[in-house]
Amino acid sequence: MSETSGRTVLDAADICVSFGGVRAVDHVSVSVAEGQVVGVIGPNGSGKTTLLNALSGVVPASGRLAVEGHRVRLGGPERSRRAGLVRMFQQPQPYRFLTCQENVLIATPDRRARGLGSAWLLRPRMLHIERARWAASLAALDRVGLAAKAQVPAAILTYGEQRLLDVARGISAEPRVLMLDEPSAGLNDTETAQLLVLLRSVAADGVALLVIDHKIDFIDALCDRITVLETGQVVAEGPPAHVWQDRRVMDAYLGTAHDA
Repeated sequence: MSETSGRTVLDAADICVSFGGVRAVDHVSVSVAEGQVVGVIGPNGSGKTTLLNALSGVVPASGRLAVEGHRVRLGGPERSRRAGLVRMFQQPQPYRFLTCQENVLIATPDRRARGLGSAWLLRPRMLHIERARWAASLAALDRVGLAAKAQVPAAILTYGEQRLLDVARGISAEPRVLMLDEPSAGLNDTETAQLLVLLRSVAADGVALLVIDHKIDFIDALCDRITVLETGQVVAEGPPAHVWQDRRVMDAYLGTAHDA
C-alpha cells in the first residue's frame, strides 16, 4: 500500500443529500486517483452508504461529480454507469439461478453486434465478440478463484463465494471507479485476507476504488487514504496512520471518551 500520484479519476465536491429536511450527506467532497484506494468510514448513520447512493445516481443529490474530468449529472444511475462508476452493495446480489459465468456475462458492458439483425447479417462478427465475452468472463472468475465453479448456479455458492462473484462481476463491468459497500462484512479472517489481496490487485490495474467498511484492520491495510464521516459531514481525512491518531476519529468512530 502506498500513496499514488496518478491522475484523478473520481472528483466529487460538495455532495449533499436530504431526506425530509434531514441532511444525510452534508457538503462531502472526495476524490480518488487512478489505482488508488480511498476508504470511507464512520459510525452507523454517518452517511456512508448514502454518499455511494448519491454518486451512483440512485438518490437525488446536489453537488458536482466528475469522472476523468468529465462532468456527470447527479441523480441518474445510467449516467453514472456510462461514466464508469460501478457499485457493489452491502449484500451480494447474484442472479441465483444463473450460473456464475452467466452472472458475470450480464455485467459486461460490451453490447456490440447484439440482436436479431446482427444474428442474420453480422453472424461471424457476432460470434467473435461472443467468444471474447465468454473468455473474459471466465478470466474474471479465475481471477477471484471461482473458475472451477463457472457452470455452477450462484444459489449454491457459500456467502464468501458470492462476495467473490460480486467482485468478478464488478471487474467485468470495466469500471473506472469501483465502489464497494462493506465488502468484508460476513467474511471470516481467511476470506477477508483473500479479498484484501484481490482488491489491491484490482487497484494495481489502475482502477480507482472507493470502499466503505467497518473492519479497521482491513481498511488500514487496504486504503491509501481514508475519509471519516460523522452525521453526514467529513470530520477527518488523510493517510490511515494520520487519521487513526485524530481525536475526532477516536471519539466519533472508535467511541473513545474525552480525557477527564
